[in-house]
Amino acid sequence: MSETSTVEGRDSKSGRFLSGCKPGPGRKVGSRNQLASDFVRDLASAWQQHGIQALDDCATKEPATFCKIIASLLPRHVDLNLSSVDVSEFAQRFATAIELLGNAEAPIPRRPLKVINGR
Repeated sequence: MSETSTVEGRDSKSGRFLSGCKPGPGRKVGSRNQLASDFVRDLASAWQQHGIQALDDCATKEPATFCKIIASLLPRHVDLNLSSVDVSEFAQRFATAIELLGNAEAPIPRRPLKVINGR
């Protein structure tokens, strides 16, 4: 026999499945996610009971921890590439949107926009 003889559709040397072999029954649907599902359900239940009070307590008694919680909810990296934005066109569209929505007039800028790198 060769070194790659099939034992239940696997390579005897590496243990990998060989192509063309029939797959087994596998794991029951959803069994891998059961722990995560249970945790999220229990977390939601605890939030319903203690949510706002827990946040209030944390904010007043442990403000540093409260700030860490807020920071953990924000994305770690934000890539803002604004080089392709035409500021004057954006301002015009914004003013038009405000008019169409019937909101108060757009605030008048207090100082002109600063041009960076000749853009």
